[in-house]
Amino acid sequence: MSVYRVQKLIQSVNRDAQARERFFENKDAYAKELGLTDDERLAVAELKINALYEMGVHPLLLRPFTIIHGVSEPDYLTAIREGE
Repeated sequence: MSVYRVQKLIQSVNRDAQARERFFENKDAYAKELGLTDDERLAVAELKINALYEMGVHPLLLRPFTIIHGVSEPDYLTAIREGE
């Protein structure tokens, strides 16, 4: 597992419109291109917020990623705390 690769994917989706388009066209294929593990791909593709947070994805990357997915602030906070 490499949180670096997960964060790299999230950063590219957050900042690059072309990367975002490619990601939403086929999340799994885009994640495979970046060498994510099966668990990482699943967490990214299914937006498992708590799993991504527990992996070590920085909140300053994670929150914009969830905004792009239409997640409200209260829902985001609930998901982050889900593991507590």
